[in-house]
Amino acid sequence: MLRRLLTLWGLALGGMASAAAQPGIELMAAPAWAAWSRPGRASEIDIRVTAAAATRVTLELVAGRQTVRAELDLQPGRAIRLHLPVASAPTVTLSAGQPGAAPLRRELAVAQSESPLLGLALADGTATPAQGIEGFNSVALTADDLPRNASAYASIDALMLDAATLGALDQRQLDALLAHAAACGRVAVVSADDALRRLLQGAAGCGGRAMLHAASLAEARGLLVESLATILPATMSPATLGGVTEPDHAMWRRVAVALAVYFAAAAIVLLFFTSTVALVLAPALVAVAAVLFLHAAPPTSRIVVWGESESGAQVARYQGLQQFAGVARGTLRVPLPPQLASGARPCDATQTMQLDFDVAQAQAVLARFDSRLFGQTALCYAGSFPVSRALASQMHADGSREITNAAGSAWPAGLLLAAGQVHDLPALGPGERQRVVADAGVPPRDAVARMALARTAPGGVAALWALDLAGVPDLPAVARGWLLVSGAAP
Repeated sequence: MLRRLLTLWGLALGGMASAAAQPGIELMAAPAWAAWSRPGRASEIDIRVTAAAATRVTLELVAGRQTVRAELDLQPGRAIRLHLPVASAPTVTLSAGQPGAAPLRRELAVAQSESPLLGLALADGTATPAQGIEGFNSVALTADDLPRNASAYASIDALMLDAATLGALDQRQLDALLAHAAACGRVAVVSADDALRRLLQGAAGCGGRAMLHAASLAEARGLLVESLATILPATMSPATLGGVTEPDHAMWRRVAVALAVYFAAAAIVLLFFTSTVALVLAPALVAVAAVLFLHAAPPTSRIVVWGESESGAQVARYQGLQQFAGVARGTLRVPLPPQLASGARPCDATQTMQLDFDVAQAQAVLARFDSRLFGQTALCYAGSFPVSRALASQMHADGSREITNAAGSAWPAGLLLAAGQVHDLPALGPGERQRVVADAGVPPRDAVARMALARTAPGGVAALWALDLAGVPDLPAVARGWLLVSGAAP
């Protein structure tokens, strides 16, 4: 805590010269994870802004090619504290500007570790690099160094913390940690009581294999070393996730319409007009109209969401991919789906993009980026959601397999994946059973089934259902999702 306060104080002192341009404004900031991260990952910046008088300030944070922008209404004597998720970059630049005045600026350095990062968060402050793991860059942390955005956990590769540190986390920090656990993040907890263990295990993904509990730091270190030898299901790359989406022909249809109108108008002019002026001006005017048509058309996008969990788990982790097809050169302003926006980021780190951050909602609400004809831009999402799906599988002597809905709620019709084959799985109520004949299986029928089968462990069984996205507001017109639930082999 002392180190973090000194960092914030040093940043405040370092900006005194430029503060004269912004009378009465104070801007302090510090990166999460004690200013450590890894190249190509995501992090978070803790920002505090105060003003001596009521004023409106535009705050901009630039990290690499990503910009986060927020409008702040400051009141005298009341600090606004923000935790902005950003792309990891060696230098992060902040500016706070008022109309008609030069902005107040700060620069933050974020160390980029080439080795895997291990966070050591012990409330008594005894954590040292010597207590870490060989091959890892171990970083001593306080409770305030842990982020409030789950996406910032991408900065580290493993975390060890004690129950006292957990007790010092605020609600947003705890929610972010639980979301990280749901995404199969490796976490070792020291001295957790039974109630805390149940909470953490209930939120942990990957069957709880990455959530470790120990009575001492030495035991936690040993369990974490053993865990690192276990391969957990990897998250999908944007390219892999994009492989389950259908081709988007909307852009081509718009271009085809514009070209058809142009050539039709040109043919009419050639057939019915002989004036040189008409022959020159008419095609030019139609060409301008075609360009305006492309610019006036709203941007098209489609989104796919892929969720995964284990049988009986309380949460599923998901990844989302939203793709935009460019139809004209210009800047696109795209609203972000509120239920997905907290984990939004550009899929391509080299893509220049601005995210507009809403202070009241504590998340980004709008993305701005440049578009061009036939250009492709994508936003990636990640997070977790509650589930209640459990399936039991039992093999019979004749080779058939009996599937039981072991959950407390009904499930809809879907697909069963087993032994490299795909079977139709009917809707089943709690406790209901369905016998599946081995010979009734067929090879994967489409890209979605092939993806699900590839994500099913060898020798295991899994069920695939379409996600009902009707309850998710502000999604694009083309939105599809799936949930893959893995069950143990019989």
